[in-house]
Amino acid sequence: MSDSHPEQPIIIKKRKKHAAHPHHGGAWKVAYADFVTAIMAFFLVMWIVGLSQSSKKSMAQYFKDPGVFSFKTGKALPIDLKMVKARYDGTKGENSRDNYTESGVTTMIVESKVPDSVAKQINVESKQDSSRIKQLERNLSDQLKNLAEGSPSLKNLLSSLKVELTNEGLRIEMVESKDNVFFEVGSAKLTNVALDVLKKIASEIGKIPNYVEIEGHTDSRPFGNGRGYSNWELSGDRANSARRVLELSGLWEGQVVSVAGYADRKLRTTENPFDVSNRRVSILVKFQHPKNA
Repeated sequence: MSDSHPEQPIIIKKRKKHAAHPHHGGAWKVAYADFVTAIMAFFLVMWIVGLSQSSKKSMAQYFKDPGVFSFKTGKALPIDLKMVKARYDGTKGENSRDNYTESGVTTMIVESKVPDSVAKQINVESKQDSSRIKQLERNLSDQLKNLAEGSPSLKNLLSSLKVELTNEGLRIEMVESKDNVFFEVGSAKLTNVALDVLKKIASEIGKIPNYVEIEGHTDSRPFGNGRGYSNWELSGDRANSARRVLELSGLWEGQVVSVAGYADRKLRTTENPFDVSNRRVSILVKFQHPKNA
């Protein structure tokens, strides 16, 4: 090799491996968890202090007797007073049972004594509820009679209005006949006289705290306009038409809890599915305590 190109030295660099970081331990996690728990407990106490007296009583009652309350809604379960008496006085009774079914979910009733104050309150509220519904029936009868005076067409229409007390509550049905109709043919548009009737009904129902369900029904005659509009849509639209008038004429906000169209699946005249009486709108004013009403 010539002197003009001397051999370059080879340099080898070695890196030192750093030792692993020592473990810090988990003591801080325990301290942090205690701190978070203390903060949560503090805010929970502050929330309880700020509750109303009625809420405090309800909370205290829950911890005394959790079996009285629904774990799904947090509200007291509807209690069969005969069942309660039978369970805790040693008798069996025909209405005794071990399960309470709520919206398809079966909840085991806890074997704990229902306080007398709760049973008395339910009993009083049930009697008030029944009395209120019966008074509504009488008031409706009087109001509709007064409305019909001097109007032959309205008087004929009211003969097709069926008001009956059921296990669920007061059911008011606008049942059509050959001579009386509440809606225009094949339509969800209410007739003028039907509007007057619904306004009177709303003015009375809106005075009470009970909830309302509205159902629409048709007969089994096929209905269609070539655009997929069938008895299902017609029954639902008629129920909604009635709801709109009721809510605008006296019902308080939230009083209607459901609106449904059943087409011809719940016939009134089962022996004749094509009978005109199957075409109807049903207004159910529900009992607040149906088991004890």
